[in-house]
Amino acid sequence: MKRWGSSWALVIVLVGALCGGWSISQEREVTLRYKFPVKETRTYSLQVTGEMAMTVQILGQEAPAMISLQGTMTQTERIEDVDKEGVATIVTMTKGRMKTEVTGLPVGPETPQQEEIPEVTVRLKVDPLGKVKEVKVEKLGEKAEPQIPTPFGLDFTAMPQMQGMSWQGFLLPEKPVRSGDSWDITTEQTINFGDRTVKLEIKGQARLVGFDKVEGRDCAVIETTVEIPDFGEFFEAIPIPAEKGSINARVEGLSSGKVWFDITNGLVVKRDETTEVTMNLSISAPTGQSFNMSMQGNFKTEQRLTKVAQAQGKE
Repeated sequence: MKRWGSSWALVIVLVGALCGGWSISQEREVTLRYKFPVKETRTYSLQVTGEMAMTVQILGQEAPAMISLQGTMTQTERIEDVDKEGVATIVTMTKGRMKTEVTGLPVGPETPQQEEIPEVTVRLKVDPLGKVKEVKVEKLGEKAEPQIPTPFGLDFTAMPQMQGMSWQGFLLPEKPVRSGDSWDITTEQTINFGDRTVKLEIKGQARLVGFDKVEGRDCAVIETTVEIPDFGEFFEAIPIPAEKGSINARVEGLSSGKVWFDITNGLVVKRDETTEVTMNLSISAPTGQSFNMSMQGNFKTEQRLTKVAQAQGKE
């Protein structure tokens, strides 16, 4: 009986120590700031998977279909300089591949096909709180003609291209926070396409839910919820040659997920996100056909920091 009593005492002590450690961890107060070492390059891998239910209305008929998407992308961030107020000039470059499968339509392939996601290069100005001061699209690569034409000439690589035009960060709180604290991450971004300018209001909330270690990095775990803004003006501003048709779109949805933020080094190291989106499109195809399309879908995005290259060449 003494032996069992000693064992139970040890268990109680261990549980108490663990619970005490957890309590101390969650009561921890931290100040969160992005850090921008000049000339540092950060590389992220992104995996995007999703399905969309689509209805095409053409010539008075409706045709339902399903779209499955699997994308693999690489995004690099190069910190070019930082001004005296701490605002960094960051150049991001995103590229990758997308596998699409469309089933149910009376035209087009039903076998999966791989497509290159055209390279997108964007120059941003971002302050230590994550407020984006300026966005300029420097390169919006054109997609090579697919070996197998997609239904109605649709370009399914446009969505990951749009993701490449945004910064992976979000607004951080001005004051120190503890686990359970929330803050507003609503922001307005101005995106420049040459002589065209688009303003997007992005509404959202963030909440610190705890702390974690990711490959030895001390991270704050933050839950985010973001309303997807209306991209109607965005689509209108994208420079599309007249011979490739035109598109008008209304987009709405909600994105929620978790972000692991490296407290010491001031950068995002991991993100898991789920997005629900509804799109209504009016498309004029190069063939002269015009049709309407509605889509409802769910997407999952996994982002991981894979490499940090220092200015001195050290990694």
